[in-house]
Amino acid sequence: MTTLHRRRPTPPRVPPPRPTAAVGRRTATALTVTIAVLAAAAGAWSWWRSDRAVARVVAGLRPLAGEVPADQVERRAAIEVADRLLRDFPTAPEALYARGRILLRHGFQEEAEKSLQAALALVPDLAPAHELLGLDALQRGHAAEAAVHLRRALDSDPTLPAAGVALGEALNNLGRMPEAITVLEGVVAANPSVASAHFQLGQAWSYLGEPARAKAAHLAALRSDPANGAACYGVAQACERLGEHDMAEEYRRRHTDRIAADRHMGQRRVREGQSADESRAALAAAYDLAARIYSGHDRPAEAAELRARAAAPARGPTPPPAPSGSAP
Repeated sequence: MTTLHRRRPTPPRVPPPRPTAAVGRRTATALTVTIAVLAAAAGAWSWWRSDRAVARVVAGLRPLAGEVPADQVERRAAIEVADRLLRDFPTAPEALYARGRILLRHGFQEEAEKSLQAALALVPDLAPAHELLGLDALQRGHAAEAAVHLRRALDSDPTLPAAGVALGEALNNLGRMPEAITVLEGVVAANPSVASAHFQLGQAWSYLGEPARAKAAHLAALRSDPANGAACYGVAQACERLGEHDMAEEYRRRHTDRIAADRHMGQRRVREGQSADESRAALAAAYDLAARIYSGHDRPAEAAELRARAAAPARGPTPPPAPSGSAP
């Protein structure tokens, strides 16, 4: 039976292995680890792709800075950074990921998703892109979509606590609590101080009718985050089911106090909007992320410029990039 393979235009053909030259599991693992280490040291991913595939995945991407009102100075500057990444690295998956992350942070959800999907079309197992898409889907209430992306992220990189917690929450929302417990217990074992993992674990035990375990998990969340009002409510609910009425009353009061404090903070944010410090911090993060992309592509002058702006983000658009002879 003949198997057809898609022809790759650039790399030379590798001669087929001899039938007697079987590669052992340990050898294959060693080769995989070596390739991963070399790729990480280079600061960029390597991948084979056809020009047609590249054109298809980036066709829908477009510059966006012109859509930002002129008075939104920091936001406009951040989107200009995203546009600059698209212009200079239109087919680099790490740059498309960084662009999507910047756009998502500044409210361009649809275009951010296009950029992240373009990165995944080039590198299907790009864990950070799956994580970001999963977190965004969960925030928008799309638990099933979130679970798919978050599972893919963890399959590629099991050391992502935020993805693990979010996957646990998505599975809880889907009524798949036993799966959520398996995921969350893994997160807690590797990251015992992550309050949100303990909280979601408490939620799962509560849904399954295990108040003692729910209480223990919510108390563990409060040890890491004493201001977690939702965990206070979880303790109160569990204690009520266990007949511990005094403790239930105490944690119900703590929950009420936290709700009042959060409501006051929310009203203040509605009145004042995003603070100047928060806007500058978001812009600094955009500069820093872009600097890492330029550095990974051996463009040190532009990386240094962006790092300098990240250290003291100016109120204003980014200057035009200096001509660089080192561009690939």
